[in-house]
Order: sequence, then C-alpha cells, then structure tokens
Amino acid sequence: VDFVTGLFEQEVKVADVFSQDEMIDVIGATKGKGFNGVVTRWGVTRLARKSHRGLRKVACIGSWHPARVQFQVPRSGQRGYHHRTEINKK
Repeated sequence: VDFVTGLFEQEVKVADVFSQDEMIDVIGATKGKGFNGVVTRWGVTRLARKSHRGLRKVACIGSWHPARVQFQVPRSGQRGYHHRTEINKK
C-alpha cells in the first residue's frame, strides 16, 4: 500500500510496468446504451402491421411447457455497459 500511495500524482512510464511484446489481458466495460427493446437489442424482425398491439416485440416467448420463459428468448433490457475481457493483447 505504501508503494502505491507513493506513486499518486506522479508520471508512470509504460516501460516501467510492461516489457516489450508482453501479452496482457484487458478488462473493461462496453459502451452503455441504456434500456432497449428486442428489435434494437437482439435484431428481432418486426411484426406485420395489424398482427399485434405492438410491432416491435417477440411474437411467441415460448411453449406452454416448460411453463417459464427460457433464457434464450430475446427480451428487452439493458444494452451495453457489460463486463468484457480481451485476452492476449500486445
């Protein structure tokens, strides 16, 4: 902890941390895009003009049994700001 606090507000060179051609893993979050529907989020095809109360939805979210919605069914929700890891970057 004392080593890190001594580095606050000081310039740290890249060569001090990484060696030449060293492979590293980069961890970060993707760009956040807020709450989106299924057409934008998953690329689901829009419904026909007079088929449902709304057009930009999934027509069938599953069969009667199993009596729950499976995770593979596209649903609306958060798009972006997801945790991602890129491996073996030079």
